[in-house]
Amino acid sequence: MSLEDLVTRLEQLLVEMQELDEPVRAQVFELMDGFDLIHRTALSALGEALDRETLERLRAADPATAWMFDAYRVGVDEQAEADAALESVRPYIHSHGGKVEVLDVRGGVVRLRLSGACSGCTASAVTLQDGIDEALREHLPGFVATEVEEDNAEPHPPPGPVILELPQYRG
Repeated sequence: MSLEDLVTRLEQLLVEMQELDEPVRAQVFELMDGFDLIHRTALSALGEALDRETLERLRAADPATAWMFDAYRVGVDEQAEADAALESVRPYIHSHGGKVEVLDVRGGVVRLRLSGACSGCTASAVTLQDGIDEALREHLPGFVATEVEEDNAEPHPPPGPVILELPQYRG
């Protein structure tokens, strides 16, 4: 069976799995996620251990290897990709006096630091969930989650207009 045929068959099986009972489907996906994590971990270590020239030679030598390298982002600077993915939300964050910095990316988890007016801002959780996480989901293949490095800034309201202000209750 060719690689293309195998990938097509696996895609068909994924569609068919949607018809399984929920407990069985959950177990199958847990099993698949486990194998995926083993592959991702091993291939990431391989990508870090080998130089770019060797990775490209291996990629060019075998379509299955090239497919795996692409699927698991072997040899890709994920931190640079995460940083580029955030360009779409940086103008909004900057307009409120804030800054977002990518500290590290490992296994799809992006570690960030929010600073400036974002530090301690009571709306930063919304900015993170609605803006940053969305931008990473859309522009960073393999994105799993964000972790935010906390600092000790005092909580404060957002500087500037907020999207929704509720009138004060006058009971």
